[in-house]
Amino acid sequence: MYLEKITTAQEAWKQRHAQEIARAEAASVACEDGIPVKVLYTPADAPADFDREVGFPGDFPFTRGNDATGYRKKLWTVSHYAGFGSPTETNTLFRRMIDHGGVPPYMALDLPTQLGLDPDHPLACGEVGMAGTSVASLRDWETIFEGIKLEDTFVGTVINAPAAVFLAMHVVLAEKQGADLRKIRGNLQNDILKEFTARGNFIFPVAPSIRLVTDTLEYCARHLPAYWPLNVCGGHYPEAGANRVHEVAFAFADAFTYIDDALRRGVAIDSFGKGIFFLMKTNHTDLLEEVAKFRAMRKIWAMRIRDRYGAKDEETMKCRVLAHSGGSLLTRERPELNIARTTLACVAGVLGGIELIGLRTMDEVFGIPAEKSELIAIGTQHVVAHETGLPHVVDPLGGSYLVEALTAEFERKVLEELERIERIGGMIAAIESGYVRKAIAQDAYATHLAWENGAKVKVGVNKYRIEENEPPRQPYAYKPEEEARQIAAVKQLRRERDNDAVERALARLVDCARRPASSESNLMAPIIEAVRAYATVGEICGALRQVFGEYAEPTAF
Repeated sequence: MYLEKITTAQEAWKQRHAQEIARAEAASVACEDGIPVKVLYTPADAPADFDREVGFPGDFPFTRGNDATGYRKKLWTVSHYAGFGSPTETNTLFRRMIDHGGVPPYMALDLPTQLGLDPDHPLACGEVGMAGTSVASLRDWETIFEGIKLEDTFVGTVINAPAAVFLAMHVVLAEKQGADLRKIRGNLQNDILKEFTARGNFIFPVAPSIRLVTDTLEYCARHLPAYWPLNVCGGHYPEAGANRVHEVAFAFADAFTYIDDALRRGVAIDSFGKGIFFLMKTNHTDLLEEVAKFRAMRKIWAMRIRDRYGAKDEETMKCRVLAHSGGSLLTRERPELNIARTTLACVAGVLGGIELIGLRTMDEVFGIPAEKSELIAIGTQHVVAHETGLPHVVDPLGGSYLVEALTAEFERKVLEELERIERIGGMIAAIESGYVRKAIAQDAYATHLAWENGAKVKVGVNKYRIEENEPPRQPYAYKPEEEARQIAAVKQLRRERDNDAVERALARLVDCARRPASSESNLMAPIIEAVRAYATVGEICGALRQVFGEYAEPTAF
């Protein structure tokens, strides 16, 4: 009766303002996911079943937040993606970041490291330290964290194909520091599936790559319960061009693939599910749709993890998110406006109730950011945390007719896309068939067409341009001599270490890799042994290449 009364009143309102509403509706508006945005929302647009569809914060299905009291319990973690070219410089940066508000390091690594190549490999020439820190061995890891207690510091590592090697380095260094491994916090990105479609930093074929992910999940479930070994990266899909629906659906499909493999191994969902979290973007240009995205993600994840995978622990059912801005959000034109963009991205994440937020800097588009820019990005989060009042209320937009309607519609579209992927045969089949890349390409085309025809505005790019005659910006100045230093350091390491111990450890790793994937042939133990002997990243990945080979990207689908 109440909704009928609202609907009748709305029809009367439309009649009173018919011409004005008709003009507004003629200029149709839709968010980038294709969801039409109406001129007005009323209670008739919000879900009728509050308990089932929305509920309360801290209660299943967690639409309104994972914790009952939200940020009053604990503010989101202020995270920041950073890493200078050399381990020594990165140590200095991380210590300053920790001093400026306890910000945990979220480490950027250079391209050779991400591809499992040592600094002196011919293919690494000219790339050492260019896009992040160069890490060749445990010795570099020791340098990066000199003076930093791992038991007290959350350490995030953006590494995928060689992720197991970096987990091993973290474990060995923690042991050397006398830390309790059960208290070690941090995360690996470790999401290899998105590399095959949205990023490209793969090494091994798909099956052994997933085996390595499962090995890390199983190892952490047994030895590092506070560590998050899998950061599923929906955020890389929009960087490649995908819209929000595909961002979330592809991320969830990746996560379900890893879960299925771990369950086949016999690892219980409640023993590793809490170590999965999501890296998403707050890049998209519609702030309220971003809020709806995060709310819908929590509900979809909770329902699937409980109903399909049989989780009993509510902590396993909670969808934890690190959202970051950057990449395609930022512009080289009028780069100071990037501070405004990242501020709004932070606000979107806070209104969406996420656990970790990382902001890019205004000058990231020019190269590795300057330290001052890094500290501005950190300070921006502190302003949002302490000068807006947003953390005072859990899910402050809950009950908004628009946000509730968008949340429900976004959920419907993501579930529809997940069903489509399942009909194809799962995410691996969707990748191999070319479906994922085709969907991303179509989304990217639609977005760029909207920029070109002015349907979407990018301030300073396709509207409100200002021709500036500023000198080229100089962010962090890469030092070419650092490459020579890293090459010299890895050669010195090979002279000083026990090379017989390294050869024995690598031989055991090869032997283990040749055995079928199982708990008994989990690769973490031999990788840890090799790391402890100061085998390099390139040597360990090279040993695995002997067994697994390398992934050859298809030339056409």
